[in-house]
Amino acid sequence: MTSTSALHAGLHDALPELARTFRDPWWIIGSAAMLLADIPNVVPQDIDVLCSRRDALQLREAWIEHVDATYRPADETRFRSAFARFVHLPMPVEVMGGLELMTAAGWRPVQVHDDMRLDVAGHEVRVPTLDEQRRILLAFGREKDLAKAARIPVSPEHPHVA
Repeated sequence: MTSTSALHAGLHDALPELARTFRDPWWIIGSAAMLLADIPNVVPQDIDVLCSRRDALQLREAWIEHVDATYRPADETRFRSAFARFVHLPMPVEVMGGLELMTAAGWRPVQVHDDMRLDVAGHEVRVPTLDEQRRILLAFGREKDLAKAARIPVSPEHPHVA
């Protein structure tokens, strides 16, 4: 199974439960969002979901038997959230509820300011715009995130009217 087909199969299986469980806005971020936004040659290893803390806890309760209880995300000193990794799908889903990033100014919420809505398997899926994806990845600041950000084309500036 290719990463693209695994992503779509994982979303096909996950989206009905996400739609039933989530009450607040949520987004797919990371490599999966890049692939959904047609960035070529991206190979997601999982589906990263940014959501509210409440929704993450509700999904964990709904899928409790599928939680990978031994998995610990890297960089726990840089990120904090209501985190769960679910491994019963064709591609693992990692849910980050109320994700915060440690910055020079302290903990700051990771927020999506602009998104696009895509139809995936008959469900509306929100992903950050390409500019937002780049901004978020640059803020994360890890080497792998900076490499991903560099692959996203920069939008041309709006022309000034004289």
